[in-house]
Amino acid sequence: MKKRHALAAFAVSCTAVPAAHAQSSVTLYGIADVGIEVVNHVPGPNGTSGTAVRMESGSLAGSRWGLRGQEDLGGGLKAVFDLENGFSINNGALGQGGRMFGRKAYVGLSTPYGEVTLGRQYNLLYELMYVYDPLNFNPSYSAQGYDPTLVGRADNSVRYLARFSGVTFAALYSTGFDSTIPNGAQVPGHSKVGREYSFALQYAGGPANVGVAYDQMQGTSIATQDATQMRVVGGGSYAFGPVKAYVGTRWLNIRNSTALQSSLLYWLGATWQASAPLTLSLGGYQERIRGSGQKTSSGVLLADYFLSKSTDLYAEVSYVSNSNGLNIGVRAIGDVTTGSNQTGAMVGIKHSF
Repeated sequence: MKKRHALAAFAVSCTAVPAAHAQSSVTLYGIADVGIEVVNHVPGPNGTSGTAVRMESGSLAGSRWGLRGQEDLGGGLKAVFDLENGFSINNGALGQGGRMFGRKAYVGLSTPYGEVTLGRQYNLLYELMYVYDPLNFNPSYSAQGYDPTLVGRADNSVRYLARFSGVTFAALYSTGFDSTIPNGAQVPGHSKVGREYSFALQYAGGPANVGVAYDQMQGTSIATQDATQMRVVGGGSYAFGPVKAYVGTRWLNIRNSTALQSSLLYWLGATWQASAPLTLSLGGYQERIRGSGQKTSSGVLLADYFLSKSTDLYAEVSYVSNSNGLNIGVRAIGDVTTGSNQTGAMVGIKHSF
């Protein structure tokens, strides 16, 4: 009998060994964000325009839910993953073109020398540069409305990221950044089609934070593979007690395309922690199209009031001025009649879990 008990105890101890050395965790998280917006000069049917009153999902932060986890493999090595779904809270539809995990879907290894991940991931323009926008590249009234690629994602991507003594370095390479385009990614014999790569460098120390990122994308077909979009984003922030000041710029150049253009987008702004629950943010943006005399300018004011650590109410207003036939609205290109100015205002609620 003693021998049987000893064998059973030995078997239990053997099965417990892997668990002791490979502890893992999985976290369910998400954001539910929705607001009511009033905006004028919105294009309508038959060339008309008018004021729209509409419900918008994810105005301050895109509505989402996700699963992230890690497993400790020992020796400073960890397996990591993140699956993040985007959705529209006002109608329940999937975001990012109907993808199940359209915001993020990756797995990789974290080491003392950096992290390597593979899958669908944010480009480095967003992952490291959004901290230099007083509105954090939010989906409504921010720099994102001028250039959606500022919050772009890359399919089929490999990313390396390392942080040492306040310095962050990151590099990303994609063999095809958009798999939904027919023959738009990973075409045999044409490795240039849909290729994207990025590099970023950032330093944060005390109240100061500065960074720069470069991103290059190729055309998504054999015929357009030489069409090149190059972006450089740089910025900085500095905290003065409860006030933080921001400045940033994005340079865009498009080559080997029928839509040749170069533009410069720049912004500045500030946030003020007016009280424990209330934050006020102010941003000003301007984009100039080189050689055309065209420019668009906008201003944004945001008040964000936290009812708790997880729930906040917000109110936001923006005004955009277009010149010489541009049509950039408070939200995005094409959301205003050509050459018109636009005013938008929104109130909403956001809950994080």
